[in-house]
Amino acid sequence: MTTTKSSRRKWPIICGTDFSIHAAEAADVAAAIAKRDGSELRLIHVEEHGGLGASHPDAFLAVLDRTREHLEKEAGRLRSLGVVVKREILSGSPYEGLVNAATASSARLVVVASIGHVAVGRLLAGSVAERTAETSPVPTLVVRQGGALASWARGELRLKVLVGYDFSMNADAALRWILEWQNIGPCDITVAHVAWPPAELERLGLQGPISLNENHPEVARVLQRDLKERVVGILGDQPVSLRIVPGWGRSDAHLLQLAQEEKSDLLVVGTHQRHGFNRFWLGSVSRSVLHHASMSVAVVPLTGASEQAVDRIPEIKRVLVAVDFSELSKRAVPYAYAALRRGGRVRLIHIIPPRKLPGPWVPEHGPKRLTEKQHKQIAADLLAQLRASIPAEPESRVIATEVELLEHSDVAEAICQDAERFSADVICLGSHGRGGLSKAVLGSVAERVMQRSSRPLLVVRSPKR
Repeated sequence: MTTTKSSRRKWPIICGTDFSIHAAEAADVAAAIAKRDGSELRLIHVEEHGGLGASHPDAFLAVLDRTREHLEKEAGRLRSLGVVVKREILSGSPYEGLVNAATASSARLVVVASIGHVAVGRLLAGSVAERTAETSPVPTLVVRQGGALASWARGELRLKVLVGYDFSMNADAALRWILEWQNIGPCDITVAHVAWPPAELERLGLQGPISLNENHPEVARVLQRDLKERVVGILGDQPVSLRIVPGWGRSDAHLLQLAQEEKSDLLVVGTHQRHGFNRFWLGSVSRSVLHHASMSVAVVPLTGASEQAVDRIPEIKRVLVAVDFSELSKRAVPYAYAALRRGGRVRLIHIIPPRKLPGPWVPEHGPKRLTEKQHKQIAADLLAQLRASIPAEPESRVIATEVELLEHSDVAEAICQDAERFSADVICLGSHGRGGLSKAVLGSVAERVMQRSSRPLLVVRSPKR
């Protein structure tokens, strides 16, 4: 449930300043947001010359006096805009000071300019804005060309927002943040997912030529369906534009290009908050976006509140069941229906070898290939067996059921790929629970599915006697 503006506790907004023109523009945005939201604005300057106090105390005091004068002048300017401002001078690393202040005060937002003064030794590690956004436990707004943001916060226009989404918990956190962001002012929201065509074709088990400029029609359909479900689940039924972009190479470049095409005022991304060497070796979409974007960027971490949202009881709408017609696999079918509420869907599948291979799945035919007529007859018989496995209880009559035969040489891979096409909330399998040598020799479809798929797996074991 979304909290109303009147009942939400007013956590402070942190704004860092180095007294530059860009910092003043960021402060204007922070002040406009704080005024509209009724929050307190904490204006912070982090002084990097703390060591000067020990070696040259007189010089340090003179620098500190000038800093206080600049800070008071800037605070007075912002107060004239009608916002409550508290000013503070910290010493040390600028980004660490801002992050520590945000953590200590349970701030709801950190606002910084995209360009700030930084010591030469920190250039390789990134700007103050980048390092703040990558390490802050609360969302960070990096302001570029802040006129639109300030006008939006004053209620003068609608803000054009683009959210980069990759189906991760971090991306979910970014979407949830948008709900709170809209309490400040109206937004036109576009949610975009960048899909790499070869990976999507492999994930869904699809064949066909790979285009450089567009997704396979089935890939586009599945991604559009899944993206809509995730967005509606978080943002509700409000109008949102969805974009599926085929992308070769890094996704950040495609997000930036789309943001420019859409003339977005704000680009929102989640962050994994990688630290240390991993930031350089693994790369970071949020870091690249921060570095290259021409518009303002909001970076949203996976906070405690977001993690609590993830822990909510999920609604199971679709269950995929693989049936090999053994007694154990048929025993798993009722569990699929038991997991669903009225209006849910069960998909029953049976995997057979491709027609171009011999058909050991029909013992009476031995290793011979089947004729087209034989194949059709056996397929019809197998589909009839699948339908016969549907429980007769009344609960199954209010749950939609579909059955299908799949041709594939790898049973586990076929299950995983079909689960992606079906967007299964749960995969349900029967398993003998073999261990030791028998497991090593015979293998385990359930274990291989667990290794390959990120979707929840319900394994129905044979009862102990």
